[in-house]
Amino acid sequence: MSDHPSEPDLRASPTLKQELKGLVCMRMHNLRDMHKYRKSENKLDDLFSLEPESLRKLEKQRFHHDWRLENMTDAEVVQEAVAARQWLLVVLECQGMIMAQDQEIRVITLAIKKQLKGLQTEWTDKERLYIALTEISLSSPRERLQAAHVLALHRNLMERLQDISKAAAIHNERMQRKPHDTDGFLEVLQGIMDRAHASVVDHFACAIPLSQLSDASDPTVMDDNAMCCPICQHSYSNLSEFSVEELLDDYPVRIKHCGHVVGKACLERWMDTPKIDEAKYPYRTCPLCRVKVEGVKDPAAPRGLKEHLKKDRRAMEALFELTFGFGMDREDSVVALLSCMSEEIACTELLHEVEHNGGDKESVMVLTEKLEELQQEKRVWGFRGDGAWIPLRKEWVDSGVARRV
Repeated sequence: MSDHPSEPDLRASPTLKQELKGLVCMRMHNLRDMHKYRKSENKLDDLFSLEPESLRKLEKQRFHHDWRLENMTDAEVVQEAVAARQWLLVVLECQGMIMAQDQEIRVITLAIKKQLKGLQTEWTDKERLYIALTEISLSSPRERLQAAHVLALHRNLMERLQDISKAAAIHNERMQRKPHDTDGFLEVLQGIMDRAHASVVDHFACAIPLSQLSDASDPTVMDDNAMCCPICQHSYSNLSEFSVEELLDDYPVRIKHCGHVVGKACLERWMDTPKIDEAKYPYRTCPLCRVKVEGVKDPAAPRGLKEHLKKDRRAMEALFELTFGFGMDREDSVVALLSCMSEEIACTELLHEVEHNGGDKESVMVLTEKLEELQQEKRVWGFRGDGAWIPLRKEWVDSGVARRV
């Protein structure tokens, strides 16, 4: 595919973040215009050329090599052009139905970041489609739609992205089923998607039992310093000073790459803090040491967890709905499960602390409700009891570097 040489090359810009934000805003504006154009234009079919020579010429203008239409007969080109037109119109309608704005922003942002690094060849097919639909160098939605049509023909997106059109059918079925969704299945799926999108550190850090903060040489002795976050120095369990919600947010998590334990809220803030010199230090490290937590392979999720997603009927149904109905990928689903494990540990441990200190009713209610929500997520994933769940959770807790001495 052409790398769109008319696009500005901002790799050397001193205000890269501002430029990135500006490009994302421009493209999102173009995408909104595209959706408005689709709704207002009655004869979209007439916008697409079906003339073989014209389409071959357009393909060569926009792409430098691997011309797909060149070796087709005229009849084959027309057949493919009609299929691409129908597919693209379904995609536009589908995206408006099932893709939330934050998901669209995410796809566009990732594509632009790759472009700014000169990595256009690594664009996914979905990213290429969004780049074409929001092309800055083209002045109208009509032109962008035509460019997307040529892209679909050139890369055979009708086959490569056929899951998008499947998603439209599933979305329609889901909307028809929603009034009869008595068990709250779809509501729980929405919560799972929100969990995955909010996750910042769950793929490489996990909550640990408070007992693991004890002195390594004598587990019966609790080190006061160990019971505090090393970044903010706040206690992990001081219910008189912090609300249970605050303690949940900053519950201790172990970084699996190095074994350091920090408060989760502090670690999330660290991961969101702008890098001082990204060119020199492109990857973030543990806030307490020099071990990288970015630019390295993520810790492996429990093998049994991935096997469960492949074999359990309920889990497969949830995964299918999340993929085609909510636009989540399998990796995000795994992260959501790891996040569920981590939060369950935090809630359970803090509930024990609350009960040990007299059982404040409001705190007990907050934690009990959160545990019930987590239980609903587990049931959606096919975990009907703790028999399979607890060993998988323990495997995730114990994986990685266990403890830095």
